[in-house]
Amino acid sequence: MKTKLLIILCFGIFSANAQTTYDLDWYAGIGSNVDLTIDLGDTVRWTWGDTFPHSVTNLAGSTETFDSGIQSGIGYTYSYTFTLEGTNPYYCIVHGAASMSGTITVQNPLGLEDETFTSFNMYPNPSNSVLNLKLPQHITEGNVKVFSILGKEFLAKTFEATHSVELNVSNLAQGIYLVEVQSGGRSKTKQFVKF
Repeated sequence: MKTKLLIILCFGIFSANAQTTYDLDWYAGIGSNVDLTIDLGDTVRWTWGDTFPHSVTNLAGSTETFDSGIQSGIGYTYSYTFTLEGTNPYYCIVHGAASMSGTITVQNPLGLEDETFTSFNMYPNPSNSVLNLKLPQHITEGNVKVFSILGKEFLAKTFEATHSVELNVSNLAQGIYLVEVQSGGRSKTKQFVKF
């Protein structure tokens, strides 16, 4: 039973596609510091904290377009899910940018849930001598490690200013290995077969 569990853990794919909702208070005089940095797919929810009319409206130059319209009432909420990487300055049309404004910065996390990060390619797979990795355009530095399925590290290589990495796997014994690419504090692991 323990052996079967180990095999399931080694070959299983775990993905955390969790998205987060961030809550912001929104009221007259809050100022110009209502800023957040969030990940792609996250939601921001503004909650009116007074009875005055307000809006949540993107400013010119914002990556995304969003507008609550002018709304009134304590406890009124407006939510928006951000789907593009970039900077989104916003304000209240009624009270102006000096009195009520902020910026939502949306970043593209390099993690298991990020499709562009998981799209790195390995070829040829299976391989006998050289394993090539082609990385997405936004990944230009990090490191690559090759492990056995039991977790023993066999190779490690750092890369900078490149979108491709070549690994010499000729000295590895035949078998199944895990290749882990790490960049920006995140990682993704794929399997390859040495024959």
